Amino acid sequence: MPKWIEVVAVAMAGAVTISPAMAQDGAGQQAGPCVENFDPAADYFPQKVQSDHSRFWEASYHGNYKVLTVADTENLESGDSINYVLVQCGTPAPELSGALEGAVVIEVPIERTIVTHRNAIAMINELDRLSTIVGLTGNYLRFANEDAWYADVVAGAGDPADVASESDLDIETTLSLEADVIFMAGYGPGYDEVTSVTDRGLTAVMVSNRTEPTPLGSSEWLEFIAAFYNAEGEASAIFDTIEADYNAIVEQVAGALGGDMQVAYACMGEVGGCGFMYAHGANTLNGHILQLFGVTNPFAEGNDLPNGMQFDFESALGRTQETDFFIAYYYASPEALATDGRYESVPALAAGNYTISTVDNWNYCNAVNYVRVDELVRDYAIGLLPEMFPGEQGVCFQVPSQ
Repeated sequence: MPKWIEVVAVAMAGAVTISPAMAQDGAGQQAGPCVENFDPAADYFPQKVQSDHSRFWEASYHGNYKVLTVADTENLESGDSINYVLVQCGTPAPELSGALEGAVVIEVPIERTIVTHRNAIAMINELDRLSTIVGLTGNYLRFANEDAWYADVVAGAGDPADVASESDLDIETTLSLEADVIFMAGYGPGYDEVTSVTDRGLTAVMVSNRTEPTPLGSSEWLEFIAAFYNAEGEASAIFDTIEADYNAIVEQVAGALGGDMQVAYACMGEVGGCGFMYAHGANTLNGHILQLFGVTNPFAEGNDLPNGMQFDFESALGRTQETDFFIAYYYASPEALATDGRYESVPALAAGNYTISTVDNWNYCNAVNYVRVDELVRDYAIGLLPEMFPGEQGVCFQVPSQ
């Protein structure tokens, strides 16, 4: 876990008493009305979480408040971090001095949230807290017209307002919703959505699971979000199941595949910026999965970027003549393979030796895959080793014959 430099996120000072609200009933957590008779010696958060896999957040507990420290992934080179001080409602906030100077104080459990990050929606769904969502970006509301999962999200939230887009929030609508927090994606250097919203005085919470280099690191952000709901016990039980199932699949696949097998993870086509081929090296989440599977990644050499890189026809062809299998991602890849004859020059693709993103449920998969990473690796395993999963087909990735 990196040692970040503590910096000001939102200017606050002095001791604050948090106003009453109704708490959620969670495994061993404070339940019912807010605290009425504060006991400074009491542990108000008996269920706790810690980041065992994430590179970008850590938690500490202090009686009636907890501190979530998050790397500012929009400005990683600066070493900056953001402190969220989560205070049990009805109890006093700590003095914001020293390491806590400039921290963002939030009363927990939260009751109203706006969500602009699809993976955060999936995490809140896993925690059964959809009813706290009061606002969503317009694209998610549109998805509800064509995707059953998003339709269930919107139904569970009640009647969430349209807050426009994550890169251009409707500030007037956002303010009118009086949300406790706005869960937003921290996509990494080059993005500034969270910074921009925070600079406008809104309580944006950076959820940077998509910058994690490992699947379990991404999924573990479920426990980070749970801390805002005082739902650590529930989240830990969910994550423990995800972790166990994920590790079991990885071990099963690694034991069956040889190191001489070449497997690539790539997307194809001009839509979405894939070019002829956009492939992941060893430093990406999916590159990490390939390493755990024990296979050789033909795109690993010289491809150290955290999100992979683009390869033109000639360079991709030179790397893939011995490739045995492809995991082809992105909703536009199936059309690219079907309409661009150049892919016939790649032996594995020409032979149909690949599993590819499903199109009909792409929006669901894009929200859930980086949370339910156990289901993600199972899809890959079914494509690679169908004999080990007789009668099963993938949900978000399927081989051409399925």
